Amino acid sequence: MNKDNFNYLIGKTRHEVKAEMGDGFNFFKDNVWTYQVGETWLGKKVILSVLFVDNHAANITLHKTFKSC
Repeated sequence: MNKDNFNYLIGKTRHEVKAEMGDGFNFFKDNVWTYQVGETWLGKKVILSVLFVDNHAANITLHKTFKSC
């Protein structure tokens, strides 16, 4: 899984991202939303972070961690 899989979210509004990815545990007005989108073979969680600027997704990052979202 790589970042390019989620680049289609850039430019979408909060409502559009919510429709695509669901609510998760995100507060609607937060500037950063996170989603667990996978797991590595070692058990690390793959976390997608979506940064919103002016109510549109501006940046997407993926990181791996053993911690919860």
